[in-house]
Amino acid sequence: MALGKTLIIINPTARHGETAPLIPVIEELLESTVEHETVLTERPGHAAELARNASGFDVIIAVGGDGTAHEVLNGIMTRPEDDRPAMSLFPTGSGNDWRRTLGISTDLATAVRQVLSGDRKRVDVGVCNGIHFANSLAIGLDARVTAKAVELKVTTGWSGLPLYFRALMFVLLRQFYSHSVRLKVDDGPIVERDVLIVALTNGPTYGGGFFITPRAVDDDGLLDMCVIDKLSLPSALWRLPFVVTGKHEWMSMVHMQRHANVELWSDGPIAGQVDGEVLLDDHYEVTIIPGGIEVIVPRPA
Repeated sequence: MALGKTLIIINPTARHGETAPLIPVIEELLESTVEHETVLTERPGHAAELARNASGFDVIIAVGGDGTAHEVLNGIMTRPEDDRPAMSLFPTGSGNDWRRTLGISTDLATAVRQVLSGDRKRVDVGVCNGIHFANSLAIGLDARVTAKAVELKVTTGWSGLPLYFRALMFVLLRQFYSHSVRLKVDDGPIVERDVLIVALTNGPTYGGGFFITPRAVDDDGLLDMCVIDKLSLPSALWRLPFVVTGKHEWMSMVHMQRHANVELWSDGPIAGQVDGEVLLDDHYEVTIIPGGIEVIVPRPA
């Protein structure tokens, strides 16, 4: 499959700056294989701006982590529907959960080969309060974990699942509390719930590899929702390994569902995270755009 004219958007600061030395490698791997232009991001929000203004390109490849991919996706989705390039990833960042959903390798040379020879498919895009997301949205405890992980990434240099796990343990031991919310799914009634987490995903993992919704697929037109009710800290701690590995669906306080529309209200602001980007709001309106974007994924083995 020929990619066509391709824009490579590289975040050189991804994974604590480790992406910058990979730029010559990427150029060498792409040399004489695809017509492309390469641009580097210079500030937060720049990748979205570059993607939004990318006229005349058939494909945009985001090079970085989930944050870079999130920006590129939002830039593409602001373009007219009939003028949106396809998208793919060279994952060089810290979390890379969307690359796991798409099946793209973390090995750079392998990822380049997979994309250059890959197949095109359409996948769903989530929308939360007007912000598009590729992989996941979480509200409550997990969003506080994401915010702590952002801090620890800067101060410790950690990344991936170890970073998220360290942030999770901090939040469990120091910021462990539930939220009283009102929740509405699809055309159902508004119900009051006391919850630790409300997660809505296109992919099976977030946080660098936590299998929060292990059965999620990204092209079924629905968001997989995991709601975890209020529980005690000791109960949360012994159940944690089950959540990490996606073996928590049998628990009575865990509710796994699939929906196209979810709305949540609270009396005060609750932390949220969308593809790892932190939000704070007292009202979350979440929908899905079935087949909202074309992506390039590895061919089946």
